[in-house]
Amino acid sequence: MEALNTENRARQGATAAAAIGLTVLAGLLYVLGYALSKSLVSDHGLSPLQVTFLRCGVILAVVLPAAAWPGGRLGWHRLLRPALAWQQRAAAATLVVSNALAVLAYSLLPVTAASALGFTAPLLLALLGGLFLRERVSLGRWLGTLTGFLGMLLIVRPGGEASLPGIAAAFAGALTYAGYQILIRHLRAVATTLDTIMQVALVGVVLLAVPVALHWRPLGLAQAGLVVLVTAIQTAALASIAAALRRGEASRLAPWQFSGLLWAMALDALLLQVTPAPGSLLGALLVIGGGVLAQTLKPRR
Repeated sequence: MEALNTENRARQGATAAAAIGLTVLAGLLYVLGYALSKSLVSDHGLSPLQVTFLRCGVILAVVLPAAAWPGGRLGWHRLLRPALAWQQRAAAATLVVSNALAVLAYSLLPVTAASALGFTAPLLLALLGGLFLRERVSLGRWLGTLTGFLGMLLIVRPGGEASLPGIAAAFAGALTYAGYQILIRHLRAVATTLDTIMQVALVGVVLLAVPVALHWRPLGLAQAGLVVLVTAIQTAALASIAAALRRGEASRLAPWQFSGLLWAMALDALLLQVTPAPGSLLGALLVIGGGVLAQTLKPRR
């Protein structure tokens, strides 16, 4: 019996570690993806809706031939008639809206300000996980999330120059992204990561086709290549966070999502030769400490 308990604890520990690793990876990929999306809007003149639509269209262009392949594991029924179809599509619509709002926010705000506002999502996720998923949100998890949030503020030091539309878009994007993660956690028994990606692509194309067609901007080869790159990176991020939420509780993983800010600091140092300020380094320690704190202090049963 003791050996069995030890094996179960080891398996649970490995699952928790995998969930954390996938969450941290998703943070890196999202930072890269949104930085490139900002370039598509600011430098190439595409609208946030067109960027989101094109990403969904690229994914659907890959999915449709796979669904039509005779004898393949990916059939039309998984795309058109998935289990709990309305719930899966509601989750997909939530993510499509969140992505469009995030691209809009990054186009209206400095990257640091958009990040500061966008990373309120982990706090919202911790709250919503307790309210809707009945997860036990311990004092340790709240302290860990709040500590990570404080560290995030030290890193980005958002100023007062942000525009009101940008602030509204960033907060709305954070709220809808937290809602999406709650829905995906709820659907983990019936929807795989592939199902999630397919439904997001389908719903995104259907929802955005008309408004994008009314304000379509033609693409050159450079823009098309950048869209494909953004799609690959953001899809990998989506797959990572979906896989993480199937392995760990949403409220426990919330503080680790602040790691995206650490990746942003690292990219600034590597690409722009920007040395982090002492306050930013302290913030990085608080982000890491918040994640550890949320893991070590468990809720009382």
